[in-house]
Amino acid sequence: MTGRHRARWSRPVVALLLGGLAVPASTVAVAAPATAAPAPSPPAGAPARPGTAPNGFVKYLVVGAEQGRVEHLWEVALRVLGDAQRYPEIFALNKGRVQPDGIAVTDPAVLRPGWVLVLPWDAVGAGVSYGPLPAFTPARPAATPRPRPSAAPTSALVCTVAPKRRIGGVPWAQLRLTPEVAWTRGRGAGVTVAVIDSGVDATPPALAGRVRPGSDAGAGGDARGDRDCTGHGTALAGIVAAARQRGTGFVGLAPEATVLPVRVGMAAGTAEPTELVAALRVATTAGAGVAVVGGSVDTTDKRVVTALRAAVTRGTTVVVAARPATAAKGAALPPGVLRVGAVGPDDRLAEVHRPGEVDVVAPGVDVVGLGIGSGEVQGTGTDYAVGFVAGLVALVRSSAPRLDAVEAAARVTATADGAASPAAGPDPWHGWGMINPAAAVNATPAGVATTVERRSPAGAITVLAAILTLVALTVGLRRRRRR
Repeated sequence: MTGRHRARWSRPVVALLLGGLAVPASTVAVAAPATAAPAPSPPAGAPARPGTAPNGFVKYLVVGAEQGRVEHLWEVALRVLGDAQRYPEIFALNKGRVQPDGIAVTDPAVLRPGWVLVLPWDAVGAGVSYGPLPAFTPARPAATPRPRPSAAPTSALVCTVAPKRRIGGVPWAQLRLTPEVAWTRGRGAGVTVAVIDSGVDATPPALAGRVRPGSDAGAGGDARGDRDCTGHGTALAGIVAAARQRGTGFVGLAPEATVLPVRVGMAAGTAEPTELVAALRVATTAGAGVAVVGGSVDTTDKRVVTALRAAVTRGTTVVVAARPATAAKGAALPPGVLRVGAVGPDDRLAEVHRPGEVDVVAPGVDVVGLGIGSGEVQGTGTDYAVGFVAGLVALVRSSAPRLDAVEAAARVTATADGAASPAAGPDPWHGWGMINPAAAVNATPAGVATTVERRSPAGAITVLAAILTLVALTVGLRRRRRR
């Protein structure tokens, strides 16, 4: 994440030094108390995930120490939320939770190396992972703290809930992409989009009746995917397929598409390889025309590359986040897989990626998505930009059902607003440029071919020569008729 976080540290620093904390009443993401109703039992024969209840997917990080110094809680908030003053939200999620060293979190001014902190749904950045909390057996502390009867057990289901609010106005991404112009030939009806992420909440009215039960690609646990504990998959599904609701200007790019939620874990923004392979298999078996992964993929893993190739062969266009610049060089991905970068209103990249590993870019700074239950949320990152591209692929495949997975992906790249000159090919950082829904949906096969040829000097010369020949023949015929 770059260029949008501004630190205002004075108030939280003072609060920490004084040892006081006033948790705002609006904080709604808390650990479930020990007396909460039991979670649904897993399917018969399914092994339980250690250290977590069914659907216990959360965002979390492990506290580290650099040169013997441990981060303050406000520094964690600044790093992963972009706002130091949001540290009370992190404290509220972790208050009373027993850590691996046997000590419960009771003081916002005290963190210890190795502690596992549950994070709000919109946390992003280095060290942020999501999935079941790491399993551990708390050690007996050297000095046992006073018992806290109300403390939640380590294995309790912890869910973060977005506030029930409307962002207001028409989001800038919609103003930029103008999806209404692309809806002249359909709104995504008949296309299933597999959202491979943290699950998708099926209760928001904007998705009513269009979220299938889905699946959990992990080993054991809740077999369905239509529940979401972190909210990330729900936000992504909203970008793809939210229908317009009264009182808001927000709408998804393909508001009549069907959503198939497939839950996988993420580690530092990359989908867990074994679960991703299983998720892609679920998507293709279910007949998904599009599969979108809410994170980058490990292209150094041969199993992942093989699964991506198999998904495309079976008719599923796959959309993934472009890999970060720090990622190791991996294998080339097959045609039919779209790698996406995120940009803001000024077309600046939100994150730095490996050069040459971006096919197209899409809005990914302060974009609007759906919250769990109801309401809207905002997020920044490539893991949100993929939703716009997946929605566009759904529109393309809905308007031209005969296109296969590779052809649908080619339609998206060929009609993008190119950031590079035709002779230079795709730009290393922006690929073929910002997606253009109206051009992609309304393009004819000949129109797409012309666009591709326009990017090739040889193709452009061929087209120009054909036009000149046709003009010469027309002029010659007219002269003969006059004689």
